[in-house]
Amino acid sequence: MNRDSQKIAIAKKFAKLHETPVAVWTPEKDYSSDDERFLAVYENLVIGVYGDCYGINAEYDEEGELIAEATEFEVEVDRFESTGDHGDIFFFEITTELTGIGRFIEEHGQHGDW
Repeated sequence: MNRDSQKIAIAKKFAKLHETPVAVWTPEKDYSSDDERFLAVYENLVIGVYGDCYGINAEYDEEGELIAEATEFEVEVDRFESTGDHGDIFFFEITTELTGIGRFIEEHGQHGDW
C-alpha cells in the first residue's frame, strides 16, 4: 500500500484532470486538512467511486485465476469532467508492498461489479 504522502500525490494528480474543484466532488465532511480530503479522494479512486479502476499489469493463469496482483492502475476521466476537450485516462501505481488492494481492484474492475 502506498504511504499517505504517495496517496495524496496521486489524488492531487487525479484532481488536476478535473474542471470542477476537488472540494465540490468530494464527500461533504469536515476535513481537518486538505491532506485528509485528498486521502478520501484516493480511497474513493481505488474503490471505483470515480469510475471503474482497472489493474493493467495483473497476471492470470490459463484458467483465468489471478496469480499476480496488479501494481499499475487506470481510471477513465469522462470528457464532461475533464479539463480538456476529451476524456483522459488517469494512470497510477501502488509502489510499495502489496496488501490485497490490487487484487480487490482487479477482481472488481475485471467483472465491472463496482
